[in-house]
Amino acid sequence: MGWFTRLCRNTGLMIHHAAKPVAGGKQVISHQTQEQKVNDTMTLRRTTIEEIEVKPGPEESGDG
Repeated sequence: MGWFTRLCRNTGLMIHHAAKPVAGGKQVISHQTQEQKVNDTMTLRRTTIEEIEVKPGPEESGDG
């Protein structure tokens, strides 16, 4: 593939991905924080974040 054809293809892909982004990414399902005061100067805190990450399949990535 020549440089001009590659330039045109990549420009078209860039515009396509800007107009219609790939359906993927992270979604936070739950966010929990637990706190326990040990004394006047110390507090223990535990934060749990549950996420779902969706990665595009081979037919959506544009590598083929």
